[in-house]
Amino acid sequence: MQSGYATYTGSGYEGGAMLLDPIPSDMEITAVNPTNLNYNGINAALGGAYLEVQGPKGTTTVYTTDLYPEGAPGALDLSPNAFSKIGNMEEGRINIQWKIVRGPVSGNIVYRVKEGSSQWWAAIQVRNHAIPILKMAYYKDGNWVNMEKTPYNHFLASNLGTNNLQLRLEAIDGTVKEDTIQGMPSDAVSKPYFIQGNIQF
Repeated sequence: MQSGYATYTGSGYEGGAMLLDPIPSDMEITAVNPTNLNYNGINAALGGAYLEVQGPKGTTTVYTTDLYPEGAPGALDLSPNAFSKIGNMEEGRINIQWKIVRGPVSGNIVYRVKEGSSQWWAAIQVRNHAIPILKMAYYKDGNWVNMEKTPYNHFLASNLGTNNLQLRLEAIDGTVKEDTIQGMPSDAVSKPYFIQGNIQF
């Protein structure tokens, strides 16, 4: 359980640092301070995480879409609809406790392949995960090659090729699973696209 404070903001629904658009306008969301967001020194480790937040008035669950750059460790910048459930809006800032919980997701994970990706360079995001995904690696020439996670919540790789990709993912609880998806496009794509995964955590 983390302790800190919460403020509120109307941003994070579009153009949040975690690049999780589109986000429903009625969804309860949050931005997370850099210390917690980049858990264990991993960029955007908590991108897309669900957090159960307890305040003076009650408890609610929020979805992590953005960075709270000036937030102290433990601090969250909540959407107004989430803040109002657990505190009084006129206070503007309240004390909270929070923890990571399993998200209310159905089905398997989904991969988002970022615009500009090709067989030569690719940025791949994981969505629809029940718990945060910290690591991704791909299998090539008999070895697993770790992919760097970026502050914009994607994993980077070079020279993936166009053949099917074997991936290995590790979640925040240490669970490791493997998946196979279609290869990357031969030429750079102008728009992001999605690939349905075959696993869940």
